[in-house]
Amino acid sequence: MEKINLIVDAGKANLGQLSNKISSLGFNVNEIQKEINEKTKEFSGLKVNVILALDKDNKKYEIKVKAPSVAELVKKELGVEVLKLTEEDKQKGKTFVGNLTMKQVEKIAKIKAEELGEKDLKKVLKMVISSINTLQGVLIEGKKPKEVLKELKERL
Repeated sequence: MEKINLIVDAGKANLGQLSNKISSLGFNVNEIQKEINEKTKEFSGLKVNVILALDKDNKKYEIKVKAPSVAELVKKELGVEVLKLTEEDKQKGKTFVGNLTMKQVEKIAKIKAEELGEKDLKKVLKMVISSINTLQGVLIEGKKPKEVLKELKERL
């Protein structure tokens, strides 16, 4: 079994340089590429990690898609390309990149919970908010993530 780790544009994977290797092992590159695109389309616009396991003896393959990082999911939710204030933004008095709703944070937590195999959404929610706290200039419902995390801990 040969494993290949890939980082692809979700929904638009192009196996280009790997196609010779994959086809030399006896696999249909177009079929694999199409399946990767199908499995990653929900993360369209983001880069995702894909593990392609090829069993050349049985001519079977398996595709595992890892959810994008919290930062990538936050970018998608905020509709921004970069999670950083530009000098121009700072001069205009802007102090944050974006403001997430709790509903958006929960959406990210559900995606990460599935990847982690964690059933307790509250645990994953705390983890996601902690990760958002490390991102510069991202607020949750107008508050710093640290404040939201503290409030969440008080409620639970």
